[in-house]
Amino acid sequence: MTPANMRDARPGLSAAAVFLAIIAFAPTAFADSIADHFRGKTIRLIWPGAPGGDRGLYAFPFMKHFGRHLPGNPNVIPAFMPGAGGTTAINYLYSVAAPDGLTIATPLAPVVIAQATGSTSVKYDVSRMSWIGRISDATRILFVTAASGVRSMEDLKLREIVVGSTGRASETFINPAIMNQLLGTKFKIVTGYKAQPEVNLAPQRGETHGAFSTWNNIGNIQGEDLKKGAIRIVLQIAPKRHPDLQEIPLLTDMATGDEARAVIAFMTSSSQMGQSYVAPPGVPAPVLEALRKAFDDTMNDPAFVAELRRGNIELNPIGGKELTAIVASTIGISKSAIDRYQAAIAAE
Repeated sequence: MTPANMRDARPGLSAAAVFLAIIAFAPTAFADSIADHFRGKTIRLIWPGAPGGDRGLYAFPFMKHFGRHLPGNPNVIPAFMPGAGGTTAINYLYSVAAPDGLTIATPLAPVVIAQATGSTSVKYDVSRMSWIGRISDATRILFVTAASGVRSMEDLKLREIVVGSTGRASETFINPAIMNQLLGTKFKIVTGYKAQPEVNLAPQRGETHGAFSTWNNIGNIQGEDLKKGAIRIVLQIAPKRHPDLQEIPLLTDMATGDEARAVIAFMTSSSQMGQSYVAPPGVPAPVLEALRKAFDDTMNDPAFVAELRRGNIELNPIGGKELTAIVASTIGISKSAIDRYQAAIAAE
């Protein structure tokens, strides 16, 4: 049966199912027609939140350039899907989206940790997903308002500090919860914020004393507040100090004892996920190869690089294979570290 006959014989199949059947039947022929597959199509970029924030700084320029580097030059548009600290979007990508390369996502950094710890909101398996690449890592920071009176990490142990959160699966909850249980801080975590931009703006509105966010987000969007002293950065959460934050202590600097250091190292591993891009499980090899090559070409596109530089946005890319290895490493963390991590969060 030829691919054309196959299509005629099963008219009820979706376009994605026909596409997968053709690949299985004639992979060599399909490799020659990648451009035909993408031409005239639209790629949906699943976005686990509302527009704006740190993700917008990266995703909007990425969408503008990515399609030009794919054969057939498809359009790329966002599909906003907030909820459950980012897991709603990835659950959809994993279980609902067709594995045809026309739906990808930019997951929040804790997506792997949420699975490793057995979060009940997780209905996906990151080890089966098709990782495309990462634009930059995500050094996280805690900033507080000048009115909070907090000037150092030690102050966090002396007074209650209110911070906002998008949900228990989000780093906006995980980070302060771990610190409260392991390091003796006194964060009061207020959940219910819809997306990271709302969490970042809550201190300005007087709703909270500070927020857990990313350096790239705060350094760009609230840089003037930093310069004026309206807000200050108290700590950073990353494997090593960011070049722009050499005077700001790492969270690991607060840890005393091997157990606390192991748990914080596990928590910090999500910063390596950063601004990542992923497709559903089962994307055919030729399509995944095309997506990865287009990603790599975008990272080296002078127009894309210049756009990020104009916005003072960090570019620290890695390809799909290296990103897949980071995912595997995080999933493979020791059970004892995961158990302590989970216990700390559950106690909040």
